Amino acid sequence: MRVVVVGTGKIGSGYLAPLFRAAGWDVVLAGRTPEVVDRIERTAAYTVRSTGPSAGSVEVRGVRGVLLGSPAFDRAVADSDLVCVCVGVGAVPSVAAPLAAALTSRSATRPVDVWTVENDDVAEVLDSGLRRAAGSRPLPPLRVAGAVAHVAVARGSWHDSAAPEFVGDGAERLYVDGTGLATPFPSLPGVHATPVYRARLREKLYVFNAGHAICAYLGWLRGHATIADAVRDPFLRPMVAGSLLESRRALLQRHPQLGTDVHGPVAEALLRYADDELADPVVRVAREPLRKLAPTDRLVGPLRMVHEQTGKEPPYFSLGVAGALLYRGDDGEQTRELRNRLQRDGVRAVLQQVCGLATTDPFSDAVAVRYAGFVLLPDETVFPPAHTGAAAASPSLDLPLGAS
Repeated sequence: MRVVVVGTGKIGSGYLAPLFRAAGWDVVLAGRTPEVVDRIERTAAYTVRSTGPSAGSVEVRGVRGVLLGSPAFDRAVADSDLVCVCVGVGAVPSVAAPLAAALTSRSATRPVDVWTVENDDVAEVLDSGLRRAAGSRPLPPLRVAGAVAHVAVARGSWHDSAAPEFVGDGAERLYVDGTGLATPFPSLPGVHATPVYRARLREKLYVFNAGHAICAYLGWLRGHATIADAVRDPFLRPMVAGSLLESRRALLQRHPQLGTDVHGPVAEALLRYADDELADPVVRVAREPLRKLAPTDRLVGPLRMVHEQTGKEPPYFSLGVAGALLYRGDDGEQTRELRNRLQRDGVRAVLQQVCGLATTDPFSDAVAVRYAGFVLLPDETVFPPAHTGAAAASPSLDLPLGAS
């Protein structure tokens, strides 16, 4: 069995490649730059280390590297049993043309599935892009299926080392949209075909990733370097736990097929955030704030979901969105653009243009009030209260803090 993994980053190299190699599959990593591909081809092995309860290291051997769009890539796809795409949400459309060219060189009688392992539902985007790029050239029978990975891989890059170490937290679960697949579903540990893929995606993006991002933005404002330090801050922890509870409760109301357990996944998320060995940098989780503040992404999406399910404004998410607007922890393009927009246009315009919150939207008021309530001093940041009403009730926060 052979899998072509398009994307050589943390999920591709740190989770998917070792998963398939351990199951005896041939693995081909398709990268965008000759330098990275050359490093993959030259290395005999690289290391993947898991933290937490499943702590341990494995050497990943026998992985091939090919350049995306090259003849070697075309041959690998033509002879593959599965293709996985994990390039980042924004880069998915750019994969369509080279992947379509490779797929059209495949036998017309040999079906294939393409999994998009991304933090958004981009399967239809890639599918339509493939069909446009193929034009009159026939594609084989195929199904582009969304997939969501629950593992957090915080460190590791082929750009930094010829034999990198990828470090993840061991929460190795992958949910693949199992509806209408073109080929039999493979038996792989921790990999599940699900009939409720979008619910599983929201479970990851609107709960775990949302709390992760809020922890990063508020943690940066408190001067923390890692997510573990931020979540153990007794001042921040109730805010992070509160946001997780807000979104988890609303998620189960919208998707009752996910069960009734509110506190278990929230407790698990807090423990994973508090993983010192993972040493997940705040700036890694907080990067690209404009993308994370988009209307359906991990901050504003749950904000709306909570309101739709409960009719209420979620105070912890409103505080988290306000904190994200104040992020200045890196010099990335999105961070600079966010700062410039706020200075030029003001917070209300940014909430409308970036977050999709109209000026008349009560969420816009809630976020703007909290944004204005932050006081940035030279040596500390004074936070506004999460709850703006005197009678507001606190959530149940009887959840484990994690290792200290």
